[in-house]
Amino acid sequence: MKVQKFAINTKYLILVLIIFVTGCHSWDNFTTYYNTFYNQQRLLDEAEDEFTFQAEKTNDKPRVVISDSALYSGNTDKSLVPSFMDEYIITKQQRQAVEQQLDSIIIKGSKVLSYHPKSDYIAKSLYNIALAYFYKNEWLPSQIKCSELVDKYPTNDLAPNALILYAKSLLIQKKFPAAEVMLSRTVDLAWQMKRYDVLSEAFRLQAEEQLYLNNLDEAIKPYKQAIVQSDDSELKARWQLDLALLLYRIGKFEKAINEFDKVSHYSPTYITTYESLLYKANSLTYLKKFEAAEKIFKELENDGKYEEWMASTFAGEMLLHKMQNNIPQFTKDEKIADSAYTNNPAIIAVYYLRGRDLYDSAKYNEALGYFAKSRVVRSPVFNQSNIMNSLLTTWKLKQAQIATPFEMIKNNKNITDSSRSALAKNLFELGRVHDQLGNKDSVEYYYSLACKIAPPNENATAKYLYVYSAFLESSDLKKSDSLLDVVVHHYPFTEYGKVSMSKLGYTKAFIIDTVQELFDSGTELMLNNEYQYAIKQFTTLLEQFPKNKLEPRTLYSVGWLYERKLRNYDSALIYYKMLVSKYPNSPYAQDVKLSVEYLTAVKSGQPVPDYLKDRKLSVYQPQQDFQKLLEPPLPTQAAPPKPEKNLNIQDIIADPSKLLNKTKEMFQNQIDKVKNFNVQNQLDSLKNKMSIDSLTNFKINQIQKLPPDTTKHK
Repeated sequence: MKVQKFAINTKYLILVLIIFVTGCHSWDNFTTYYNTFYNQQRLLDEAEDEFTFQAEKTNDKPRVVISDSALYSGNTDKSLVPSFMDEYIITKQQRQAVEQQLDSIIIKGSKVLSYHPKSDYIAKSLYNIALAYFYKNEWLPSQIKCSELVDKYPTNDLAPNALILYAKSLLIQKKFPAAEVMLSRTVDLAWQMKRYDVLSEAFRLQAEEQLYLNNLDEAIKPYKQAIVQSDDSELKARWQLDLALLLYRIGKFEKAINEFDKVSHYSPTYITTYESLLYKANSLTYLKKFEAAEKIFKELENDGKYEEWMASTFAGEMLLHKMQNNIPQFTKDEKIADSAYTNNPAIIAVYYLRGRDLYDSAKYNEALGYFAKSRVVRSPVFNQSNIMNSLLTTWKLKQAQIATPFEMIKNNKNITDSSRSALAKNLFELGRVHDQLGNKDSVEYYYSLACKIAPPNENATAKYLYVYSAFLESSDLKKSDSLLDVVVHHYPFTEYGKVSMSKLGYTKAFIIDTVQELFDSGTELMLNNEYQYAIKQFTTLLEQFPKNKLEPRTLYSVGWLYERKLRNYDSALIYYKMLVSKYPNSPYAQDVKLSVEYLTAVKSGQPVPDYLKDRKLSVYQPQQDFQKLLEPPLPTQAAPPKPEKNLNIQDIIADPSKLLNKTKEMFQNQIDKVKNFNVQNQLDSLKNKMSIDSLTNFKINQIQKLPPDTTKHK
């Protein structure tokens, strides 16, 4: 009886324990959701709405696919993010409004991981944190969170999403081998979990990667394998269509038509059937089989099933008229489209293609209008339209800016240095525009002009020469090196000079030797009384090697030459001012500082500051007792000398020794004077009475203001 009662009590205890544990888990989930996770998810939704990010493409509208190599070619700047990954990049400008929300997602997600580690929201929090880091372009933290999710919850429904997010971050960083492995893992897990949405995106990314690397066979392979492995006839039709569209995009129209025809062998949906017919007709248009294409377009127009996608059909007909070069009809279509199908992505794509045609025909102004129209909404051509619109707008502006000054130069008319500098800059920027447009001949023409017209004494010229050299590196290496050599010799202290020295193998001693050689040359010319040539060497040093260690001394030397040798006091003052302004603590500046301040005040007509008044210059007039200033004072201890009686001839005759004693006394007096003479005190006394400047350096204005008779007397 007791045993039975114990068994019943045990059952009750287990039941209570189960209820308690279940209740605790439910309570944990409840508090986690409403305290933290709900707000985290809300913030993520707000952030994605702000920059209109679409994680998955919807299948309720026909896709817009463009056959243009500029959109898919991998022969673009390899330093940039691959073009097929542009749609996943969230720029700083897009992120600016939701920066705090993204940080809050990470903070709230971290709280869930720390305080509710056994709740059902751990995997979702990990994925949300990974997404937040991805949107912030912080790839490594995003990858870490994706790895944590897959390692801890490999069977969670979000594991395939985490893997493909990891692969996207690798593709953005152009880590293609690692991305290939990650995409392969994504495909395997998505197959296993029947996540066909993720599977389709993984196939697309695999194909895009191989297209970017110019491996067409490898791009097609994932779709062919998927069609063979799948048991779902509807999925097979979908992937067959993707395979055909891939060929259509890269201009393999004959092969694309064959693959479009195979779509009907499976079980396509309405939209899959419509897309296969639409792009088959477009392929026929590109092959100039206009009648066959027009027949398909008419069938699509008359079929009521496809009425909601009439804009895409109309876009196909516009493409047909464009390819037929039926411009009047295309213009009529354009007016209809602007009113009936405003900003439809399919119509926008046709405008982009029309812009490309005009651009290829060098009708840049007309092309600009179509590129402007094709960038008003998000579409597959949005980024490329933006680029072309920006480049052609810049081209138009620069063409207008160079017209007048360039015409003056061609007519041998003189223009100011500032106008010449502005013209060179605009020519250079015009060359950059053509470089981005791929017009190599125009690039060389405008770069060369910019280098010829730019003032040689400006550092910007170093930039033009360096970029022109880099452009010629692959086609004319000899000329490229010559341009670099010019940059090294004339602009060694600029950033372009330093890079050029590194390219050509120059060492730092080259600059030092050149500076010292110029200074020594100027000094030697100065000593040989070749003052103008000396100044030329010094000014060359100042222009070509700014901020070198000899610049203070060089400025002082030029000012000194103008002042002392050439009597060009205004020029001397200019260089002294530069010296005091740039190197106020140098001994050379200290030597001329007060004089510069005084003369500047006098020239400007302003009152002379008090601290300069005691240095007011005056003309020195020699005094008669100047020689007495040089005589030493009598010793302070000695008594004043008594007047001596003159010796007469009779005294000398009577006592000749008196003459000898008198002579000895005179010599002794002179010896005592020499012993008591203090040289320093006398010089100090002389300085106090008359400054050195007033004796030797007559200032410019004071000399000019002297009366004629005084100057002659001096």
